[in-house]
Amino acid sequence: MPARFNFDRVADVYEETRRLPPPVLDGLAEQMASVFERGRVFDAGVGTGRYAEALAARGLAVVGLDVARKMLERARARGSDRLVQGELVHLPFRDGAFDHAIAIHILHLVADWRAMVRELGRVTRAYVASTRETRDPNIHRWYDEKVGLAHGAKAGIDAEDLADLVPPAVRFPRITYQERMAAEAYLDLLGTKTFTSQWDVPDDVHERAMRELRADLAGKAFESKRTWELLVWRVEDLRGL
Repeated sequence: MPARFNFDRVADVYEETRRLPPPVLDGLAEQMASVFERGRVFDAGVGTGRYAEALAARGLAVVGLDVARKMLERARARGSDRLVQGELVHLPFRDGAFDHAIAIHILHLVADWRAMVRELGRVTRAYVASTRETRDPNIHRWYDEKVGLAHGAKAGIDAEDLADLVPPAVRFPRITYQERMAAEAYLDLLGTKTFTSQWDVPDDVHERAMRELRADLAGKAFESKRTWELLVWRVEDLRGL
């Protein structure tokens, strides 16, 4: 997998392919706001600004940073005006510039994740939050098996693995979203090679895997269950990494 991910290449389809149901976004934003209460929040890897917008609507002042210019343009278009282009391992902010930070679906993309966590600890005074997500069935896992990828292969660390190293101060109740999903609909997303784990898969290997998956899953539908859990760490607990 690439050492550095830049989502400019998928900015136009990001929200379509990383769908976040509104009840889930609202639920996670409410949980974050309840522990953050007030103050300045740093959104590490702000992307298209979904979480920044939701937290701003709850009275929090949010500053977002992302390496991808086109993603920042998307965030700006939805109303975020405190945005910076930059690297997460070299944050352009003074020590203690923020009260809280969020790092949603970004830790696994940063190869030097320890440097990123250290930087978050440097610029943040109180809490850092992230989420873990699970899904059943996991068609993406089946794709990984077809192309010979180790499932869960990543550049950095997942939130649940970080939680094993440093126990969170708060684990919020899980939020679950269920829907009926046609296998073909998800296969169409996989077919575009929009997910980071696919970016280095050779086209011929990808095409063979897609043919096999479409044959295996033709006409099938599933009760799709996705679960999110918000994890919150005290900054001082993360500084020992």
